[in-house]
Amino acid sequence: MNKVMVVFKREYLAQVQSKTFLVTIVLMPVLMGGSILVQMLVGDGVDTKDRSIAIIDRTGKLYEPIRQLANQRNENDITDDEGNKVRPAFKLTQVEPAEDAAAQRLELSKKIKAKELDAFLDIGPGILGSAANDDSSEEVRYHSQSPTDREFIGWIDGQLRSLVLPTRFNEANLNAKVVSAAIRPVNVRNLGLMTVDESGNIKDAEESNRAVAFLMPFGFCMLMFMAVMISGPQMMQNIIEEKMQRIAEVLIGSIPPFQLMLGKLVGVIAVALTLLGIYLSGGYFVARYFNQADLLPLSHVAWMLGYGALAMFMFGAIFGGIGAACSEIKDAQTLITPVMLVVCLPLFLLGPIIEAPNGPLATYASFFPPATPMVMIMRMAVPPGVPTWQPWLGIPLVLAFSAFCVFAAGRVFRIGILMQGKPPKAGELAKWIVKG
Repeated sequence: MNKVMVVFKREYLAQVQSKTFLVTIVLMPVLMGGSILVQMLVGDGVDTKDRSIAIIDRTGKLYEPIRQLANQRNENDITDDEGNKVRPAFKLTQVEPAEDAAAQRLELSKKIKAKELDAFLDIGPGILGSAANDDSSEEVRYHSQSPTDREFIGWIDGQLRSLVLPTRFNEANLNAKVVSAAIRPVNVRNLGLMTVDESGNIKDAEESNRAVAFLMPFGFCMLMFMAVMISGPQMMQNIIEEKMQRIAEVLIGSIPPFQLMLGKLVGVIAVALTLLGIYLSGGYFVARYFNQADLLPLSHVAWMLGYGALAMFMFGAIFGGIGAACSEIKDAQTLITPVMLVVCLPLFLLGPIIEAPNGPLATYASFFPPATPMVMIMRMAVPPGVPTWQPWLGIPLVLAFSAFCVFAAGRVFRIGILMQGKPPKAGELAKWIVKG
């Protein structure tokens, strides 16, 4: 046991005291949140180049009001308080309708390809009618070669609605104000549950925050995934390097292979828990600072650390066995691919699990041992949580599967740690596990 502790201490300190570990602690949150921050900083200033739009108004009544609304927007809505341009201006030109609509659209499409226009809008002649028709006369066609640019089409949709609906109401002899009031949308508020405060008074429910409800399980899942992907492959790489440099031969002369692997495995678990502890502690104190500590209860932190240790116990053994079976990093790529698919499985199911944390898919996935740690933590972070017996049942399932992984990895490690040359095939690995 003393030798195991010596290996554990060496592996733990070698990773925790390395500059790579310290840089990872700092950079990982930056990389995960960097895209959001960048979008917040530059989201209002992306591509402010003016848009040149041609409009074919086949009704003969809509171009002028659209032009006036576009001019108002260009004067009032495309700059911020400091006068900086943050939205593109719309430069509209009217095109008289032609009898051959298809040929006219083709000609305008050629102008778009030639960069003479950015897009064109073709308003059908029947759009102002109050009676619905099945033909294409009510179509409004927007043509461009930039389908992801939503600036103009998002703006014109609301403007056409405000211009067309009153005309339809008048044609149908309906009072526009009365009809608009009658068809106003129904506001459904997304609220939590009613509670009672310390004085015994009924406390109104608070508005549910869908963003927070998504970010909490997503954050837990990504944090555990990050811990596995940082610590597990690092253990595999260290073992391969020791084999390549013949260090493993010296180590095996003084410590049995299984104890060597166990020491490395415990060290990897400690590194992962250190990483999780740092991030969870930081997240908890930030939540407390903003009076949102209830979003990160200590019970969830405890479950996260417990399942994080189980996940590393399981995947660390697998990565260690792969490292012992291979003599070079490139040889491990083939063997590691199926393992990576299993590690990423909870990420593939992220949406359905958060949407229905107690549905059949999420429940069954949480009792599939390789995915249990991440899936169970995600489900627990989504209100109202999971039945108490489910996370407790997940522990023996993961322990049993982890024990098998350690047993299999121990046999592979004992045989492969001193082997050099061509890596074993999957059949050979299975033979090592079964026969030893």
